[in-house]
Amino acid sequence: MRPQIDELLPLGDLPAGARLLDLGCGSGTVAYRHFPLLRFFGLDRFAHVDTSAWPENARLTLGDARELPFADGSFDAVVCNFVFEHFRDPRQAVRELDRVVRLGGCLYVSIPRSNSIEDILFRFTFKGGGHLQKYTLETFLGMVYEESGFKLEALGPAPAGFTWLLDAPFSGVLLRLLYWSFRFWRWASGSNPLASGSYLLLFRLTDRAGFKRICQVCSHCGNSFSQAAWMGVKQTHASRGAWRCPVCAFENILVDG
Repeated sequence: MRPQIDELLPLGDLPAGARLLDLGCGSGTVAYRHFPLLRFFGLDRFAHVDTSAWPENARLTLGDARELPFADGSFDAVVCNFVFEHFRDPRQAVRELDRVVRLGGCLYVSIPRSNSIEDILFRFTFKGGGHLQKYTLETFLGMVYEESGFKLEALGPAPAGFTWLLDAPFSGVLLRLLYWSFRFWRWASGSNPLASGSYLLLFRLTDRAGFKRICQVCSHCGNSFSQAAWMGVKQTHASRGAWRCPVCAFENILVDG
């Protein structure tokens, strides 16, 4: 099993008989045979050749993340290991996960940080590499909170690894050249280009759906205004790139967005 999944989502702590969905499973994200008391349901659009060797507690279903072929509240936990960047409609996938996970269930997600040097090089080298979506931590959390009741419970930023280069010709030479260039980069700039190449996230499903978007914050009194409240403030207090706080009357610069 991938160690980073076990650290955020301790599968060994799940009760016997717990049902876990491995979405975008490929050949299998988790070593299913290590958890014989759990029931694993792998879902992918195509069957990987290695799925024929899965143990008895795991089965493969062919399907699409936009329309999961499972009943409401079917699963205690879901693993989405570097698959959300491949989805054509990630918002619909989040809504479907909200539907098939029981209240209090877990969702593990790993995503590449789109502005990391690793993801930029991957997309350039492999002409996209099947990555249809670009995420920062802020944009991904915003999407999940807007579309579901999942709330973030644990976070594990992971440094870039460049393991995808192992399949390239002369991979050893390429990796050495790459890491020498990164050492120079770190020496010259003082920043580490390998930091936070991806995010490992653990969510728990609650009955509190919704996302509060703050449009403006007063620089003097600190009062903030959500999207709904800001519409009323804007009509009477904003003009020519500035707005006057209705609480303390301080004139603030208008923030677009």
